[in-house]
Amino acid sequence: DRSPSRGLGDVYKRQNLFKAVAFVAMTIVSVMNTEVKAQENNFITNEEVKNDLVVAKTIFKQDGTYLYNHMRYEFTYDNENRLTGKTASKWDSLQSRWTPYFKMSYQYENNEIIMSYARWNKAHKAYDKDMKKSVYEMNEENMPVAYKSYEKNSEKSNWTLVSYNRIDHTANLLAMAE
Repeated sequence: DRSPSRGLGDVYKRQNLFKAVAFVAMTIVSVMNTEVKAQENNFITNEEVKNDLVVAKTIFKQDGTYLYNHMRYEFTYDNENRLTGKTASKWDSLQSRWTPYFKMSYQYENNEIIMSYARWNKAHKAYDKDMKKSVYEMNEENMPVAYKSYEKNSEKSNWTLVSYNRIDHTANLLAMAE
């Protein structure tokens, strides 16, 4: 039996999940933008868009009037247009090709968003180097309330908890407002 109020609750939960994902994305983007802004005068970005979603981004390094390949990012999404993967490649000018650099994946599970990161391991030809994982715990309104950071030494080892942090939304909102 579905009541109208339950349907509105589902819409409210989806909206809050979107807000939570946006919060996590803003955190990641703010860290990445700090790096990019320091060198933005020397870089040009080209985005490839399909169905209103950025599916690839190529960063070119500008040297005078010339542009050189620098980094390439490819993005994947699920059927709800949520980011599920980001793969980065660096340009190898000696071999004139893109070489794998790192991979991030995003999973959306019951009251959690799981973000995993691994760098490319040339010897193994796999993303199994410097593996890290963050698990964001969500409240009833789908806002992140805590996150756990994990590291893994090898593909066969277990995840090791590095830190556990509670998120204070009031402090975060006040910091953003300043």
